[in-house]
Amino acid sequence: MAEPGLYTVGGTVQAQEGGIYVERQADAELLQLCQQGSFAYVLTPRQLGKSSLMIRTAERLIEAEIRPVVIDLTQIGTQLAADAWYGDFLDLVASQLDLNTNVRQWWQSHNQSGNTLRLTRFCEEVLLREVAEPIVIFVDEIDTTLSLNFTDDFFAAIRYLYVARSTNPELRRLSFVLIGVATPADLIQDPKRTPFNIGERVELHDFTPSEARPLVAGLGLSQASTDQALAWILGWTGGHPYLSQRLCSELLKASPQSLSKTSVNAMVRQCFLGDRSELDNNLQFVGDMLTKRCPHPYEQQLLSTYRAIRRGRPAVADEEQNLVLSHLKLAGIVRCEGRNLRVRNRIYAEVFNAAWINNHDPEDFWKRYGPVLKWAMPLSAASILVAVAMTGLAWEATNQKKLAEQQTANAEQQKKEANKAKSEAQSALRKQQQALRKEREANKARLKALDSAEEQRRLAESQALLAGQAKQRAESQSAIAQLREQAARVLNLLPLPSPLSGMLLAIDVFDRSRSVSEVQAEGFSSLLQALETSLEANRLQGHTGLVSSVAFSPDGRRIVSGSWDNSLRLWDASSGKQLGPPLQGHTSWVTSVAFSPDGRRIVSGSWDNSLRLWDASSGKQLGPPLQGHTDVVWSVAFSPDGRRIVSGSVDNSLRLWDASSGKQLGPPLQGHNGGVSSLAFSPDGRRLVSSSRDNSLRLWDASSGKPLGPPLQGHTGSVISVAFSPDGRRIVSGSGDKTLRLWDASSGKQLGPPLQGHTSLVSSVAFSPDGRRIVSG
Repeated sequence: MAEPGLYTVGGTVQAQEGGIYVERQADAELLQLCQQGSFAYVLTPRQLGKSSLMIRTAERLIEAEIRPVVIDLTQIGTQLAADAWYGDFLDLVASQLDLNTNVRQWWQSHNQSGNTLRLTRFCEEVLLREVAEPIVIFVDEIDTTLSLNFTDDFFAAIRYLYVARSTNPELRRLSFVLIGVATPADLIQDPKRTPFNIGERVELHDFTPSEARPLVAGLGLSQASTDQALAWILGWTGGHPYLSQRLCSELLKASPQSLSKTSVNAMVRQCFLGDRSELDNNLQFVGDMLTKRCPHPYEQQLLSTYRAIRRGRPAVADEEQNLVLSHLKLAGIVRCEGRNLRVRNRIYAEVFNAAWINNHDPEDFWKRYGPVLKWAMPLSAASILVAVAMTGLAWEATNQKKLAEQQTANAEQQKKEANKAKSEAQSALRKQQQALRKEREANKARLKALDSAEEQRRLAESQALLAGQAKQRAESQSAIAQLREQAARVLNLLPLPSPLSGMLLAIDVFDRSRSVSEVQAEGFSSLLQALETSLEANRLQGHTGLVSSVAFSPDGRRIVSGSWDNSLRLWDASSGKQLGPPLQGHTSWVTSVAFSPDGRRIVSGSWDNSLRLWDASSGKQLGPPLQGHTDVVWSVAFSPDGRRIVSGSVDNSLRLWDASSGKQLGPPLQGHNGGVSSLAFSPDGRRLVSSSRDNSLRLWDASSGKPLGPPLQGHTGSVISVAFSPDGRRIVSGSGDKTLRLWDASSGKQLGPPLQGHTSLVSSVAFSPDGRRIVSG
């Protein structure tokens, strides 16, 4: 007979030694996404195998030299403040990755920033600097965050780390997998913030007959009996992982040699049906989702919709955005088959049957208490209501008390078992990680030993060379000391009212230090300091966040700047003084700013998905925000005649606007398969060029909004910046593939080979006024 420990009815399968793990399509999908560095989420009902899938995938990532981090948010809890919650989260990350940084001290030392910025900076400045391998962070039980009022920042930070990959390729080494009982729309609850709309969904389907075969094979039956038993068991469970595991486990305990359809049916009744349904934690969860955890005010609609699905006539079609249908799917009571919804399995259909619906549906009150009313007709209306209410309340109170006591006991036991199982699984995962680290250290020691003998030989040879160099080095020490002294004098002379002597000395130090490697850095630093002193007219200070965009007015007398402190500021270009108070109105980071050709207006784009127009003289906002984009507005520009504005967004579209009224001109310009990162009008205003994270450029007719020909393709990375030549005949583009490319603006053909030389992404490009030169950053 097979071992009872084969089946797992609580916690993760990996926590049971010798337990049966059923491979599904989701295993291959999630592993591939993690190896590619993609963001993913597994958001399904309870007990479909999410945690087992997580642990299994983490083990395989270790074999592929990818560092997994497994965080169970129930370890952190919900009864604590935001700083403590984030500190606990980072502490769990640090302990699994063996970080050298004291993360709690780091978090507190950056408390002048918000939670979103602190978390993203931690990932960029600590996590990715200390860990050289790719990292995948699994966050389990994310539904525990739904009761917290500060975790919108957590998911906003994850969303930023995904979006910022286009400008910071190092972030591609970090990815997240979110796991729990929720929908993506639940994660960011503030309606003013951009929804959580990133990542790849991994569906966890019920076991197919071929997938479930190892479960039934564990019963130790003959081949013919196994096939028949498989049909009987799945006929009840529909392949539901928990129900299938539990039914097999109970059958194994009760002599499977005599297995028959009758004995399977009897075991189902014994475990799941009738009064036994109140003792099963999975059935309790489904029942609670239908009655106690339904979003208000959809309680009655939820049960009536479930009644219609159960009847199946007419069929109820699935709708992804329907809140009631989403809740039913999250409860696990229904699943999509084709286009329509069906009850998930026969066990659910029997437990949550028509009688159960009538017993819990508020509209059936009068049906339940009608006989009481008929009997009590001679009584007064008040007596009738009191009798009915007291009868109903007494009956309901007795049953609810019994049910609550049993549910509490079952829930506590299941929670202990689940926590113990997860703890054991995570302990095993940590042991594997430690073993891998020890093996790496041993390899390093062996390499060091091999290098030691070679190093001794080289050392002997170098001794003779060092002796010959000693005299030469002694002679150069005096010259080096003199140059360093003069480099220090430069820094003292430059701040004087007349810094000319400091500048001349800096040039002399730089010229002489080029042939002396020991002081090349000091010489270069002195010259750089002198150049900055001579070129910087004024330092414009006032913003409290990163300055993301700046522009001169057409007459060169003013400067406008946009910042991640959600504001714009106007400056006098001669004196550097701020002109008036900040231009405020955006509710998130300002990403792009531009003056109109006549210098009277300013347009700005923001992370709050909107554009705003401003009076460049008074700083007042002109009209309401220009709204329509569904994601971050990344780039804005005026047409050469100042009558139109174009905007590009992470929602993959461009939009044209009337610069006077702020009304949108026609439908969105769609065609890109990635966010729009940069755009520009042609000098005559008849065409537009846009670039995207889909590695392409597109040309558009600025009047009709229609694309002019196919995409301009050739870059192998996101195209971050574009510009027209002054005569409008050519276009230059800069990309994350570290190259620039020139294009014929009429035909869209590439002009010559890529312009190479940069060793990282090209974030900005521009033509000289005569069109003969290009500058790139």
